[in-house]
Amino acid sequence: MSIDAFAQRVRRLRAEAGLTLKNLSQRSGVSISALSNIENGKVSPTYERIVALARGLGVDVGYLFKDEIAQPKSRRSVTFSGQGVAHKTPQYIYEALSADITEKDFVPLLATLKAKTLEEFGELIRHEGEEFMYVLEGQVTIHTDHYSPVVLGVGDSCYWDSSMGHACLSTGDVDARVLWVSSNAEINDPT
Repeated sequence: MSIDAFAQRVRRLRAEAGLTLKNLSQRSGVSISALSNIENGKVSPTYERIVALARGLGVDVGYLFKDEIAQPKSRRSVTFSGQGVAHKTPQYIYEALSADITEKDFVPLLATLKAKTLEEFGELIRHEGEEFMYVLEGQVTIHTDHYSPVVLGVGDSCYWDSSMGHACLSTGDVDARVLWVSSNAEINDPT
């Protein structure tokens, strides 16, 4: 999904919910200026901001990415190679898998890690839920609160509490590619 299509989807959902930017800011915890930039396609929000937007809009995260064509709710989804919904941030390039299913208990992603250093990454990310990462290509260094950084290679994995500050960096010769699964209590319960 392009940044413009995402911006239009957020703007439309906010209008349908009868929310002002200020209302959505209060409900999501995302600043009014950041919301304005997202709705105008000036920035591509991080996964954490996407979760916050979904919570504020009262929708499932998958709903922000699914096709406009009405699809029956089911519990089976197939994503063929390279056919996931793409989303880029400064730190990651995400490919949302099974984006056509809403109200999921977890969000599966293929991700390419772009940031190489903590300075390039920025502030550690924190949000509700748990995460699992499995390295497919390259080398990943995971920085978290309370633990020393850990370096993972192909075939290695890590599971962590998302409320603990974390940053996942690509620290090998090539951008790391990972299977990333995020569980988030706020995804299905936006209250």
